[in-house]
Amino acid sequence: MLNWRKIKEVYPRSYGKFVETMFPYVGVIGFTSLSLFEVKKLYYFFDKNGIYLTIERIGPSQWLYTISLNDGSVLCPKQSSKQTREDVELDGFMECFRTLNERSIF
Repeated sequence: MLNWRKIKEVYPRSYGKFVETMFPYVGVIGFTSLSLFEVKKLYYFFDKNGIYLTIERIGPSQWLYTISLNDGSVLCPKQSSKQTREDVELDGFMECFRTLNERSIF
């Protein structure tokens, strides 16, 4: 499960963009509501913002991620492999929030 409280505190610009995009005119009631949010929908959100998360299986119980940007650059953050796709997705989405937060285009 994503730590939404941490995302809001550490990456406030990308969190704000997420709420604006995924919950227009409504907003988010609270972090409890976000615990019900289907994490797979984050692919859509980041794709729409030019950040593409790719999950790759490199061996039995070994998963890694890469992040591509719409300008053609590829980010391969330092990471350790995870045993499940879901675990590496969570790490990848956190890195996507960091990347979006650092981008100056909003």
